[in-house]
Amino acid sequence: MLKERRRGRPPAPIAAPWSRVTARVRRLVDDVHDGDLVEASAHAGVPYARLREIHAGRARKPGSATLERLASAYGLPVEWFLDGSASDDGTIPVAGWAGFLPESGSPGRRITVPHAAWPLIRVLVQLEQRLRDLPAAPDRPIIGATTDPRAIRAKLTAFIFQPLLAATAVGCDGLDGTPGDRWVAMLRDLGRFWERALGGLFPDLIPSGPGVPLGGAA
Repeated sequence: MLKERRRGRPPAPIAAPWSRVTARVRRLVDDVHDGDLVEASAHAGVPYARLREIHAGRARKPGSATLERLASAYGLPVEWFLDGSASDDGTIPVAGWAGFLPESGSPGRRITVPHAAWPLIRVLVQLEQRLRDLPAAPDRPIIGATTDPRAIRAKLTAFIFQPLLAATAVGCDGLDGTPGDRWVAMLRDLGRFWERALGGLFPDLIPSGPGVPLGGAA
């Protein structure tokens, strides 16, 4: 999802040994958070001042701990920040949260929630972890006594995507999965809906602040 104008991008060109890291961090902040450094800082768990220095090209050598935290938060290899050049487009690898939608007579259709739909990924990751931490039993919410990781993902995906599945069932293009801004915006809205809806059931699941570190989305 490339944009012609980068809201968070400094106008000055970058030219330094670590310019490729700056270029990739800018790409990440622009494509996933629409240039919002505050949002990116909260999401990745990287101090705002540190992220701003890297984004602006003023950090001579971002520490390995910072790069590892960013890589973990977005499910990316650390090498993505180091390889390539500042002149390439640095497109974020196709990654995100992978789930499975139920289909008759099949193990389920794979669906990937892109990183640009970060509110939904945050809900999925935190809710899955919370449910896995509960003892496997028939009365466990959403996933019951299921222990198989793929089956857990399938049940969680079906639960979270209910609004879009319902829209598709009545002839709307709710779950078309077509890449593009409209699809990403729909997934973002779905994530925000579940943040509010699940807040009452799991008060400590979705924080009231702007975001928390996200890890394990893959």
